[in-house]
Amino acid sequence: MSPTSVLDCIGNTPLLPVRRMVTPGMAAVYLKMEAWNPSGSLKDRIVKMILERARAEGRLKPHHIIIDASSGNTGIALGMIARVLGYRSRIFMPETKTIERRKIMQAWGTEVVLTSGADQNSHIWAAEEAARDTETYFYLNQNGDPGNWLAHYHGTGSELLAQTEGRLDCFVAGVGTGGMLMGVSRRLADAGLATRIVAVEPAEPHSRIEGLLHFDGSYTPPIWESHRVHAHVQVSDEDAFATARRMMREEGLFCGPSAGAALFAALEEARRLGGGKVVVAAACDRGERYLSTRLIEGD
Repeated sequence: MSPTSVLDCIGNTPLLPVRRMVTPGMAAVYLKMEAWNPSGSLKDRIVKMILERARAEGRLKPHHIIIDASSGNTGIALGMIARVLGYRSRIFMPETKTIERRKIMQAWGTEVVLTSGADQNSHIWAAEEAARDTETYFYLNQNGDPGNWLAHYHGTGSELLAQTEGRLDCFVAGVGTGGMLMGVSRRLADAGLATRIVAVEPAEPHSRIEGLLHFDGSYTPPIWESHRVHAHVQVSDEDAFATARRMMREEGLFCGPSAGAALFAALEEARRLGGGKVVVAAACDRGERYLSTRLIEGD
């Protein structure tokens, strides 16, 4: 059936093999191409799920302004989906995030409110303060709404089961809100798979790997359940950006540094696991929103 709107094109992203960056003796490595969702990231899935549930339950009213805290990708997804559904949107975002993200959100008509870059969680505190006005605002609350992990349980996780035919030894994804890791890990476990779940976070507290959470104890997303993750891997900014550049030049895939971080960790897992195994990493977003960063500088 042909799609009736851009929202019907969310999800069902391809699983692509990594070819030139994998050497003999390593496990097979695949990329779940979440960057190919309509607005350019995995966040299309969760915004669609949360808003659909809220509308069905009567929590989202026609007059509401939809707000959330975002480093960029959720704000971009919200800008697109809110516009399609006929809502206004406002995003609280740290001032340190790339100008490209800000401009894309503004192109959708989203109001962007910049918060302090000194505190990696300043945008969350600002959104929570605004969300007290429940008459004016609907708080998407990507960090706390179960629709986040449900989108990946029913969507990403189920797709991976079908695409790998149940042969998935290790799944690697960056820690942002934790929704993808929580949803996929639940779905694979419910299918009886003993898949190793690896959470990737920046090595530095003030990282340029935008969208990933450095667990410093100051904030843990409410939907996060630590027992669903088997390992935490910290990746440096240098390794994340270098791997993202290699993805462009060796695999032809223009993705952001969070995808570079996930692939860096996935390649390490593939070396450890060895031949005959399957590792999947999440390629979270597109590279165009990082043109003002180190992403495209020479090696």
